[in-house]
Amino acid sequence: MMTVLRRLAWGLLGAVLSLGALASWRVLDAAGHLQVNGRMKLAGLTAPVKVLRDELGVPYIFAQNTPDLIRAQGFVTAQHRLLQMELFRATWRGELAATFGPDALPSDVRMRVLGLQRNGQAHAAKLSDASRAWLQAYVDGVNAYIADHTADHPFELKLAGLVPTPWQVSDLVALVHYVNYTHATNFKSEVIGQMLIDKLGAERALTIAPLSTSPDRTPPGRAASSGQGVVKSVTPGIAVESLANAPAAYAANLGLQWSQLTVAPETLNHQGLGSNNWAVGPGRSQSGKAMVVNDPHLDNRILPGTWHPVGLFAPGIQAVGAALPGVPGILVGRTAHVAFGVTNAYGDVQDLYVETLDPANPTHYLDGGKSVPFTVVTETIRIKDKAAPGGVREHALTVRFTRRGPVVTDHEGLGPKGQQVLSLRTTAHELHPPVLGVEGLLTAPDAQAFDREVQKMDLMLFNFVFGDDQGNIGHRASGAVPIRNGADGGFPRKPRADGTDDWTGYIPKDRMPGMFNPQRAWVGTANHDTRPDNFPWYYTTYVAPDYRYRRMAEVLNQGKHMTVADHWALMADDRNLQSDVLRTTLVAALKGDPQHDDLARLLEKWDGIDRAEQAAPLIYQALYREVALATFRDELGDDLTHSMLSTWYYWQQRFDALVAQPDDPWFDDVTTTARTENLRDLIRLAAYRVQTELVAAQGPDASQWRWGKAHTLNFVSPLRRKGAGQSLVGGFGVERPGSGDTLNRGVYDFMQPYAAKFFASMRVVVDFGVPDRIDAVLAGGVSERHFQRNQADQAHAWAKGERRSWWFTPEQAEAHARSRVELFFDK
Repeated sequence: MMTVLRRLAWGLLGAVLSLGALASWRVLDAAGHLQVNGRMKLAGLTAPVKVLRDELGVPYIFAQNTPDLIRAQGFVTAQHRLLQMELFRATWRGELAATFGPDALPSDVRMRVLGLQRNGQAHAAKLSDASRAWLQAYVDGVNAYIADHTADHPFELKLAGLVPTPWQVSDLVALVHYVNYTHATNFKSEVIGQMLIDKLGAERALTIAPLSTSPDRTPPGRAASSGQGVVKSVTPGIAVESLANAPAAYAANLGLQWSQLTVAPETLNHQGLGSNNWAVGPGRSQSGKAMVVNDPHLDNRILPGTWHPVGLFAPGIQAVGAALPGVPGILVGRTAHVAFGVTNAYGDVQDLYVETLDPANPTHYLDGGKSVPFTVVTETIRIKDKAAPGGVREHALTVRFTRRGPVVTDHEGLGPKGQQVLSLRTTAHELHPPVLGVEGLLTAPDAQAFDREVQKMDLMLFNFVFGDDQGNIGHRASGAVPIRNGADGGFPRKPRADGTDDWTGYIPKDRMPGMFNPQRAWVGTANHDTRPDNFPWYYTTYVAPDYRYRRMAEVLNQGKHMTVADHWALMADDRNLQSDVLRTTLVAALKGDPQHDDLARLLEKWDGIDRAEQAAPLIYQALYREVALATFRDELGDDLTHSMLSTWYYWQQRFDALVAQPDDPWFDDVTTTARTENLRDLIRLAAYRVQTELVAAQGPDASQWRWGKAHTLNFVSPLRRKGAGQSLVGGFGVERPGSGDTLNRGVYDFMQPYAAKFFASMRVVVDFGVPDRIDAVLAGGVSERHFQRNQADQAHAWAKGERRSWWFTPEQAEAHARSRVELFFDK
């Protein structure tokens, strides 16, 4: 997607630079403005709707009934984000190449094979009447803007060569399937695990399989807490277990090569999609009311960002928060009674199966000993090509399906070469319930009712944290996670020989990880292993290390009389608990070494806080990387080492366990036969590489090095990601504190250090003791329109650590209104 969008930049930049004169600049500036005052027609309304916008451009929509409210939300969202919506829809439909040419073909093939649009269409046909009507109102609003207000469309659409077309309910449903696809990442963990087995054998591979550490679960030998709401405080005794097991029945060598297996998502690297959220009860807040906090971590560098803030007001509905463009309502924020936020739960809803072709008939596969024909779907992908007649050529695509899902090994770039036939099974392909599960979030009267609404979600795999105006707080993991019989989902496997299904049901929704009003008076998640004691089902092999969650617990367990400012500061906390694992070992290995004593002294004085202005965090991160590379590269080779280490969650907690055993065989360099190395030896060798790297980047004086100089974050326009002219289209860069292991997140690509790619896309604090607003800020802006202040104004505030008010009451929305539109429809 980035490659495609980058090409659009040159057209815009050339247009800007060629204008030259101030008058021409003003023409371009005026062309970017959307209508925010006066009257605008919105077909289908039953009564007028008022839209106020504050200085941030946040829209506050006032309607006299719910259908008109949702219709107006669709209209206003299209006003602000039509280009973004059209690009995302073209992505999941597999239609990018028709506009952007051959570079987009691999993405289109991937989406067509996964069948997100097909799934959306099939699912939409099974929606209940009420759910369909709710989504249809939003679609009607989007389509009214597209059809009746072409003069108001963003000029960026023309630059991109996009012509907006009417939306359908199935498009909104396909968006939910796209969210499922982007959040369900266990697939990559399966492939890495299998590659390690292929390389090392099952027994050796399991010594570096993922580890789960859960501060909230009882360590072996201790009595478990009774009652789901009673959770022990974080203590030095932490429950630890391997997240991957490899029974011989499905740990056979398969010879998978990730370089030829990139179906979902585009690369093996999953660098840090995640989030933090927490809620505290009245006993921990200064206001005496519940408080809810959320900062979703996304790659949010492309302006105006992922989230669209909105206020929604109608009889029975009062809400303010953030929505995904294309999903009605809000996913983060507060209503009259409940506040809520989300993180990625990482429930495993994807499995790879090794299929067996019928040797007598290659158009069939064997299933339970029977020869079964592949289901075949053929599609045509249009590709923009100036050399082709009419400027367009066609690419024929044939997708084979087994009863488990699409075959992902038939397509170049999507599957391994050779005779292996792998199918990908997903809940999104099989589950098409009558509701999406978001329909009731706006009207839940209390926390328990909200929990019941969350349990209706099958495809969205979130950790919801929530609180209500009565002081209740809770957490619930959403989504339908299969119950496997005889397999844990951690590795690709063959279907059962007798043809029976090894997905035997789904984890009961009210037994999914969660808690309600725990004695400690707070709940929280940080993409970690949230399973409670004695959880009887396999849930996932892919979760975040517990560093962020433990830091959250350190602060919240001590929290008293907490304010909005306190929670805002905790979201910006730069304490790196992972560094406690290795820091003293680094110092001991390097101290006294004339060549590296300066590094040791800086690390010895460091308090483990990743400050942008200090050298120690940079030294630590560089050594951490190099020691990890040296640990695995000699046995795994470069490619497999890079693939595993680029998937941070797979190895970090396991590496901590290895560090605790400095003579572990993994630290021995198997390419040297004359000696046996240990961790200390690897650290000293790594220090030479680090010194060379950092001297070249920041000069010979280590005391003058700065983490922030390396750990940068660049906000960019979708029309200009790199090179000169970024500032002309809203882009800017900042130095960032924090790291991938701090609450103030800044995850970098392991193989392309150290620029931040995943970070807090938004920060929100809701205090039920503050009746008229929520405190929030986007890492971006409200509108995608270039040359307008609301494209990136909140990103500048975000970078400074500031917060803004999003108004919750009609009175405050009126008092802070900077513009006013009446939406009408004359029948």
